[in-house]
Amino acid sequence: MRILITGAGEVGFLIASELYSDHDVTVIDKDPAACARLQDMDVKVLQGNSANARLLLEAGVKKADIVVAVTGNDEVNVITCTIAAHLGVSQTIARVSNPEYIDQPVQDRKEIGISYMICPELAMAEDMARALSFSSLLMERELGRGLVELIEFKVGEHMNLEGPLESVCLPNNCRIVAINRKGEITIPKKEDTVKINDHLLILCDTRVLPDLRQILHETRKTQRVMIVGGGMVGFYLAQRLEKMGLDIKLIEKSPERCAEIADRLAGTMILNGDGSDLNLLREEEAGKMDVVFAVTGQDDKNLLCALLAKQLGAKKIISRVNRSAYIRLFEMVGVDRAVSPGQVTADAVLQRVIGGEEVITLSDERMELVDFVVRPKAKIIGKVLSKELPKDSLVGLVIRDGVPEVPTEDFRAAAGDRILVMSMPHVISKVKKEFIS
Repeated sequence: MRILITGAGEVGFLIASELYSDHDVTVIDKDPAACARLQDMDVKVLQGNSANARLLLEAGVKKADIVVAVTGNDEVNVITCTIAAHLGVSQTIARVSNPEYIDQPVQDRKEIGISYMICPELAMAEDMARALSFSSLLMERELGRGLVELIEFKVGEHMNLEGPLESVCLPNNCRIVAINRKGEITIPKKEDTVKINDHLLILCDTRVLPDLRQILHETRKTQRVMIVGGGMVGFYLAQRLEKMGLDIKLIEKSPERCAEIADRLAGTMILNGDGSDLNLLREEEAGKMDVVFAVTGQDDKNLLCALLAKQLGAKKIISRVNRSAYIRLFEMVGVDRAVSPGQVTADAVLQRVIGGEEVITLSDERMELVDFVVRPKAKIIGKVLSKELPKDSLVGLVIRDGVPEVPTEDFRAAAGDRILVMSMPHVISKVKKEFIS
């Protein structure tokens, strides 16, 4: 496909790095430094304002299959997509943050020439809120149209999971697809062991989630939450958690912002203060919280707040990280989960660009989960999955005739199967080639 990306910041860079090996990619950005970051990729780069129709024509917009507008300016993104649609581009995607334009993480706005609007702040708040169904849960994503869940949780002493991987007892149609140990994420091998405080990523049939919670002795839901940062992410997150009936405290440094959101968050206690102030955190009982979310706009403040809350005894720490490159650092020093708005947005874009398949990048792009649909005449049809896929990749689950299952060693792919593959970045292109028609 011919894909035109406008904006080479965090989101644009992640999208380009994922797509350039398999597609004809062109990127536009007015910042010379952002353009220079792309020099190691086989992409066409143009410097300038993407809302300029002449520059879009020079970039080949009329021949583009998809235009993805992800600059940091909502209006520029909307104008870019509108121009592209007027020039005949069939699919356009715009990154938009202004709540006057969007009130859902992903919204269809075809009436103004935009196939999808994606809001990074809403997408991030929704992603974080999903981590609250039980106490050790760090991430929960629906896949395969709701038939499958990808979950990440922290191994506790009460779970009886410590020891050889082969002895771990899970419900039917559940499979461990990755282990994150102090920021180092790997695909599990038969000889591996599970340790206390490991983060396990599991793919499972949605219907067995209650059984999995029982096995993990996780029946208690989150009750007390603290949010540090009352910006858009903190505000949207509080709104989402109020609907879940939780006890919420939100700390925001700006008195004006506190006043602005106080009337709109009737079920949240708004506190004016500095979330990196140890005395304030202690006074507001951060150490007794089930979850502390550090979601200010500053990475250094989020890290300090997260570490202080952890030292005080908070059960779970989830932090915003503006630069994806810092995800690993945050997790190495003890943050339970670090989430990048750029990565969440890039995942949402890639799901729509690739065409019905889910793409989730994990832990600073060091691993990727793709939900492949086996098309008619795909190379993989009739072949044994375990023998065809490269080392450093793993089939988690297969959905056949609407039923998820863990494939056996001799499982053969058939047209119509949905195959969820976990892969290290250096082999993902080889994995994708097996699914080409």
